[in-house]
Amino acid sequence: MQILDNSRHLSSKGMVATIGFFDGVHSGHKSLIADVLKIAIQNGLTSGIITFKNHPKTVLSGKAMQLITSTKERLRRLAATGTDYCILLDFTPQMAQMSAHDFIAFLHDNYNIRHLVVGYDHRFGHNINETYDDYCRYGKELGVTISRSGACMPEGHKVSSSIIRRLLGEGRVHDAALLLSYDYEIEGHVVAGHQLGRRIGFPTANISCDFPEKIIPANGVYAVRIIVNRKYHYNGMVNIGNRPTVHSDGEICIEAHLFDFSGNLYEQYIEIQFIARLRSEKKMNGLKELTDQLQKDKEHAMNILL
Repeated sequence: MQILDNSRHLSSKGMVATIGFFDGVHSGHKSLIADVLKIAIQNGLTSGIITFKNHPKTVLSGKAMQLITSTKERLRRLAATGTDYCILLDFTPQMAQMSAHDFIAFLHDNYNIRHLVVGYDHRFGHNINETYDDYCRYGKELGVTISRSGACMPEGHKVSSSIIRRLLGEGRVHDAALLLSYDYEIEGHVVAGHQLGRRIGFPTANISCDFPEKIIPANGVYAVRIIVNRKYHYNGMVNIGNRPTVHSDGEICIEAHLFDFSGNLYEQYIEIQFIARLRSEKKMNGLKELTDQLQKDKEHAMNILL
C-alpha cells in the first residue's frame, strides 16, 4: 500500500476509495474496504482508503481521545487489506469547515477519485444533516459516482469503533475481539519495576505503552499472548491496576508474567494480545494470599490458552 499525503497528488487511471478514520480497522471497516476492492477490480481502477493522521473529534472538540489503534498500527492493518493506496490527510479546522460538495471536489481534483464508497451510516462535510442522496447529487455534478456499503453484523452484533472502545473500557476483551476480528493488543517497552513479583515467584515485565492515547483495558487480570521483539511467542497473564495489596502511588501499572520464560526483558519491545479477562483487581490479605491467587490465575489462564 502506497501512502499519499496532503502534498502528494495522484495521476492515474482513476481510483475507487472510501473515507473514514478507521480506528481499530474492525470487521465493519474490512467489509467496507472489501466493497472498494471489488468495485475497483470490476472497473479496472485502483483502490484507495482516505483517512486522517488525527481523529476529527480532537479538532472538533479540542479534547484528546483514547484510541484502539496507533497511527502505525492502523496503517499496518489497512495495508493488510490489499488496498493500493492510502491517502493520509491532516484533519484541520479548515477541513472541518468544508462542505461535502467541496470535499468530494477536493478528492476528485487532487487524487482522481472516480467512485466513493461510503459506510451505511457515515457522514462527512460540515453540514451533518446532508444525506447519502445529497452525496450522490454532488458526485454526479463532479464526476464521482457514490455507492453505500451495507451494515456488517458479525453474529448479529452492530460494529463500531465507539462500541469497541466501550467494551475495552469495561474489560470485555473477548467481546471486543469478536467485533475487531482479531485480539486487541498493546505494545511498548519493558521498564524497571518494583521487583516484588520476582520475590514471590511470579516475575513480571512492567510495560510502558508506546502510544499514550492507546486504550488500556479495565483494571484486572487477563490471559494473554505475548510477543517479544516481534519473534518470540509466549503465553502469559497480565495485571492492569494500581497494585492494591502492596504500597501503591495510585499509578496504573501493566505487569506481564510470561509462562515458561526466564531471563531479563528490560528495555525489550513487547506486544500483548488480550485473550480473556480472568477477574477484576482486588486487594489481598498479604503476600501469601496474593501468591495463592496468582497461582490460580495462572492455571485458569493456561486452560484458556491451550
